[in-house]
Amino acid sequence: MSARLWATGALLTLLVLAGCSGSGGPGADQSGAGSTVSVGTLQVGVASTAAFKTLTLSSPGSSRVAFTALYGSAIVRLQQLDYGQLAFESNRSTNFEIFTMNADGSAQTNLTQNAADDQGAEWSPDGRRIAFDTFRDGNDEVYVMQADGTGLTNLTHNAAADSTPAWSPDGKRIAFESNRTGEYEIYVMNASGTGQTSLTPVIGLNLDPSWSPDGRRIVFSTTRDGNAEIYVMNADGSGQTDLSNNAAADEDPAWSPDGRHIVFQTNRDGNYEIYVMNADGSDPTNLTQHAGFDLAPCWSPDGRRIAFESTRDGKGEIYVMNADGSGQTNITANGGVDYSPSWSPGPSVFRTLIGAAGSDGGANPPFGPQRPLAIIGQNADGLVSATTIGMSTPRWPSLQVSALQGIGAELAGARITGSSILYVLEDVGRGLRGRVWTLSTTPETGAVLVFFSGETGRVASVLGTTDATLTAAGEVGTAQVTGSQVVLRGPFAQVYSASNFERNLAAQPVAQVALDSHTGEVVTAH
Repeated sequence: MSARLWATGALLTLLVLAGCSGSGGPGADQSGAGSTVSVGTLQVGVASTAAFKTLTLSSPGSSRVAFTALYGSAIVRLQQLDYGQLAFESNRSTNFEIFTMNADGSAQTNLTQNAADDQGAEWSPDGRRIAFDTFRDGNDEVYVMQADGTGLTNLTHNAAADSTPAWSPDGKRIAFESNRTGEYEIYVMNASGTGQTSLTPVIGLNLDPSWSPDGRRIVFSTTRDGNAEIYVMNADGSGQTDLSNNAAADEDPAWSPDGRHIVFQTNRDGNYEIYVMNADGSDPTNLTQHAGFDLAPCWSPDGRRIAFESTRDGKGEIYVMNADGSGQTNITANGGVDYSPSWSPGPSVFRTLIGAAGSDGGANPPFGPQRPLAIIGQNADGLVSATTIGMSTPRWPSLQVSALQGIGAELAGARITGSSILYVLEDVGRGLRGRVWTLSTTPETGAVLVFFSGETGRVASVLGTTDATLTAAGEVGTAQVTGSQVVLRGPFAQVYSASNFERNLAAQPVAQVALDSHTGEVVTAH
């Protein structure tokens, strides 16, 4: 619903291998590698999908961080994806204008810069265009522009108010609301503006259209029953059905990307809150539970977060939360009023960890152009940590990774074997020098045990041994949890603790190493 109409009428299985993206899509490989796969919020370019493997490490039960090893094929690109951009309206420039920003609130940019009010921005499914309503012609009209603000085109050309556009999933049609008959009705038109047809010729306000992901249905709000209710209808206007059936005002619905839920605003608790319900109207749940008005919800393209507007800070601001209502965060924090967020449909590359020189925003990726392995930690917000190894002569298929078992509820670990492992490298953030554990070449390090803290996702300790030791001793690294320690049997020629990562605690090979079962740091080595 537009801000003007509302004022008068009173958002873990992270590490799932999603498969190969189709040619030309958001996940399409641009580097000449064999293909691209998605792992959680990461995009991975690999030389061979047939050889590529993923291994879920034993993620601690008390942690939100899940760890996965990626190996088996040369990894030539590892990119962290962001949730795209948000478009919204703001009067920080006196009148309302259409702005865009990154999903963390950075890079807020005015696209319209017009003396009239521009509102109700809605991204096209391909992310290339934005539809919106504007008062620049003396009444509300639906316009469309390129995502950079250029190429303005008026689609409606009507003396009445036409507003709140909503794209169909295939980008061929736009639903909108109009009062050209004296009542606000839901209309649909071709994306060119032709073929404008009413779908709701009934008495009352019919507002806020949102398409189902399959394009077959439209959910909207209507006052035909005396108060605002959430209705659903087929895309041709037939089969109009009340979903909310509540005495309060239920408005501004938005369909989740998987089609299973509808998020909406309602005043059934006295003030406006963001609710979510199943697509059939069952199990309505309050997500915000906060003083002030929480309005105009929309989903992130992966369905894991919800953006909305809130007056809890005394004026309208754009907030983002997880789909379960947790982590509510103000991302605009601006002196003006910010309304009506809309999430761009496709992910964008936030950061490159493995890739060609210059591919990480003008800098070189911390892990270089290719890697034999990467171990990544992710939580509900995405990437937490990334670790890889260096080898003198990488032999991709011969590299073996296994999950370390029996190391307690707060640690995860991997046993990596290969030819001449030279170092373990952990990324610690963009623009910061990574942590490097340099391993011995005499004797040659043929295996390394890497332990991760389930609390932070970071490397906690690194233990190195040799191929010969593995042959003689079998499963080196078998663990035993004793009280507050995890005891491992060696021998280990290298023992590094993250708190003192440049110092080898084993001046000569040691037979036993004890780790703190909570932090993973080395306690003793002898």
